[in-house]
Amino acid sequence: MANRNSSPNALMAAGRARAKGLYRSRGLRITALVIVIFLALFGLFGFFIAPGLIKSQLEKQLSAQLQRPVTIGAIHLNPYNLRLAVDKLHIGERDGTSPFVDVDGLVANASWASVFRMAPVLDELSVQHPQIHITRTGPQAFNFTDIVQRFASKPADPNASPTRFALSNISVHNGDITLDDKVLNATHHVDQIEVGIPFLANLPHDADIFVQPLLAMQIDGSPLHIAGQTKPFADSHESVIGFTLDHFDLPRYLGYVPEPLPAAIPSGQLSGKLELHFIDTKPAQQLRLEGQLQADNFAMTTHDNAPVLELGHGSV
Repeated sequence: MANRNSSPNALMAAGRARAKGLYRSRGLRITALVIVIFLALFGLFGFFIAPGLIKSQLEKQLSAQLQRPVTIGAIHLNPYNLRLAVDKLHIGERDGTSPFVDVDGLVANASWASVFRMAPVLDELSVQHPQIHITRTGPQAFNFTDIVQRFASKPADPNASPTRFALSNISVHNGDITLDDKVLNATHHVDQIEVGIPFLANLPHDADIFVQPLLAMQIDGSPLHIAGQTKPFADSHESVIGFTLDHFDLPRYLGYVPEPLPAAIPSGQLSGKLELHFIDTKPAQQLRLEGQLQADNFAMTTHDNAPVLELGHGSV
């Protein structure tokens, strides 16, 4: 009886409503299908096609920039969480036969914030077993001096804004550095290098910090271990790592600085205690260095040995 008493207008309205509902449901199904197909194609490209493209471009670009042979064993990419893994990175010397840098593995876990901020934002950067061969051929002259000079000689854009970045959870495991000093006819070996840096950033980023400050290594067989501590009840998740210098011989080690200094330092010893604070006040992060340094028997001259400054003792 209800259908017989229904007016034609009501029946037409009900029909239009049903058709509209079916059309909307069909549109949602098509939209969902398009999204699923896009995500599937995106995954196929990221997992199977992009790694080969990235590998070939990295080898090509790095070889051109460094003017050294660069090879990569394999690239692995997860396009959904932006995790990039590099296996067996090799950078040879300019002669093409001697090794310069070898890295067993490198993992960079990028954040989708990199896309929106148009700047590199990494939630984790891990380097496994880097092996670096350094040769000192003269005062401030090394087997990488040409690379430093090439990049330093590029003119800087005075209107360019500072590079923005956010790197979190930086770690180096089982590093190895060999220094062949041709000037002093000596060889130094630094191995078992372990480094932990919670963050380095000038861009605010809210990341889960799980790496604690750490610096450990063996220098010519002598162990060095400096571990940081985290304040357990601080809202800022503050970590601190301390460094102690005891009559650090400046002339001896300044000879290993890769760039020539504007003045010569024939004598001087540096002592003191420093603390580097990593303060994670989400979403921003701070680095704060504090402490005291003192210099003893410090002398500075020009490169023609003209005296500039002499200081028996000073502290800051």
